[in-house]
Amino acid sequence: MRVGRKSVVRVEQLLTLAVPLPKGYCTPTKVQFRKLLMLSCVPVCKFFQIARGDSVICQKCQSEQPDSSKFCSQCAAPLSNSGQKVVKSKIPNWLVVVLVLGLLFIGASVRSLMQDNERLRANQRRIPPVVTYQAPQPQPHSVSLTNGAATISAAASTWYKFSVPENVSQVAVNGHFTATGGTGNDIECYILDEDGFVNFKNDHPSRTYYNSGKVTQAKIGVVNLPPGTYYIMLDNRFSLFTPKAVQVEATLSYMQ
Repeated sequence: MRVGRKSVVRVEQLLTLAVPLPKGYCTPTKVQFRKLLMLSCVPVCKFFQIARGDSVICQKCQSEQPDSSKFCSQCAAPLSNSGQKVVKSKIPNWLVVVLVLGLLFIGASVRSLMQDNERLRANQRRIPPVVTYQAPQPQPHSVSLTNGAATISAAASTWYKFSVPENVSQVAVNGHFTATGGTGNDIECYILDEDGFVNFKNDHPSRTYYNSGKVTQAKIGVVNLPPGTYYIMLDNRFSLFTPKAVQVEATLSYMQ
């Protein structure tokens, strides 16, 4: 039995009134829904055709004929438009109820699936985007190591203590000093680590990271110091009678 497009549309309209479709009802879903009706609801579509008056009664032999026929298939009499319309359905009432309930069940199932899909799309939209972690870029740091002026007594020394922290790079100590006093206006400047400082204090040979020698003025420059404790020494032990005035500037810089 062939199902007409108009009959399917009517069934679909009735189902839509019984089960309102959710927001977002789109054309592809509607097409699939119509195909489902065409495959599963042939008796219902036939019922609507009969109830709509798609058959007539032959006035000569009183047989029921399709509305589209021009001649009676039983007696070959012509069928006029004034023929009696068949308006009484031959389908039992209980079958109509079962078919309508089946349609309601199918519609409710389709609606539930569409709502589940809509909730899934909404959850996917709420998922935060993946953020790629970027390690912070190292920043430059600078620390002043001296207070600008120092007076070193005869046969004595003074120092400035500083530390290089862990996990730093591009470590450098830069500065400048100038000495005045005595006949030579001179001073000795060293940079020592913790071990070298102890040896220096006890008049033992010590390793130096910087050694200016006996000069009036000079630049201070040391790079790539490992983490640890260090000392900038100003040594006037070679001058037995004359104190020295020293103008000194030094800065520790690194990246972290």
